[in-house]
Amino acid sequence: MHRLIPLFFLLAFLVPAHAHEVRPGYIEITEVARDSFDIVWKQPVRSAGANAVAGLGLRPVFPENCARLGDSRMRRLPGALVEKFSLTCDGGLFGQSIGVEGLQRTITDVLVQLALIDGGRYSLRLTADVPVQTFSGGGTFLMAYFGLGVEHLVFGLDHILFVLGLVLLVQGWRSLIYVITAFTLAHSLTLGLSMLGRISAPSAVVEAIIALSILFVAIELLQPPEKRSALAARYPQAMAFGFGLLHGFGFAGVLGEIGLPRDVELAALALFNIGLEVGQLLVVAAMVLFMRFVKPALLAHEKWAPALQQVPIIAIGGISVYWLLDRLAGLGG
Repeated sequence: MHRLIPLFFLLAFLVPAHAHEVRPGYIEITEVARDSFDIVWKQPVRSAGANAVAGLGLRPVFPENCARLGDSRMRRLPGALVEKFSLTCDGGLFGQSIGVEGLQRTITDVLVQLALIDGGRYSLRLTADVPVQTFSGGGTFLMAYFGLGVEHLVFGLDHILFVLGLVLLVQGWRSLIYVITAFTLAHSLTLGLSMLGRISAPSAVVEAIIALSILFVAIELLQPPEKRSALAARYPQAMAFGFGLLHGFGFAGVLGEIGLPRDVELAALALFNIGLEVGQLLVVAAMVLFMRFVKPALLAHEKWAPALQQVPIIAIGGISVYWLLDRLAGLGG
């Protein structure tokens, strides 16, 4: 099986993949005087590694009653381009529509938060399907964090590949439940502590180690069960817990880009984490159903069965090598 490992590196150069295309965008609108607003616009970049040089080509679109005041200020953050500027909007923004041009071409969401001078707080969640919405009240403010959690897990390819590796690595329902539970507890722990400011870790280092965790699982999957490392063979729950701690920092990096709303931090954090767990359950359920009903049919032909069993493992390994090299290059930059 070791002779297949070089295929990881070959595939890494043939099939580039971006793990964080679904990092959310964020528009913070704060009314500082009647009909005057300060704007913070965070646009995600295309990659977390060395190639993270350009945004997604998105542009916020404000109502016709709004006009910019002065020049905008731009700066670069890890994973995002940030623009700050001011607006004056005759008649205010409540009841007005806001959109993001170019959002239809992506799988990214944009969370919009409006804080009015009278204390009112409102939010919108713009998507590729609904890139324009109107501030009209309603209870979407906190639920937007739940939706972001679900979508980040379901469409976050690096986390999906790691969970897929766990599903392929363990045998039996009980072992799968233990391993997924360990991963869940671990990433919930570091996500919560990180967002509450109790612990921290360099995001670039975390992203590189996350890629390494996926590569580790792929290499273990290439080995016959009796030749796997003690960590993977005897203590898969410990392995899932340890790597889950790192993935929790990754989740915190995404949530940290938009921040938690003041006064309801714990509720927003809890809803984001619940969204992650719902997304994870959906992913695991889809994988289990595939392996239960589709995989047997694909492997019915004995001639092709061995090759078909190796394809997903080689794909996981190749993509993880690409991410690892890309993120290590980012550390050097």
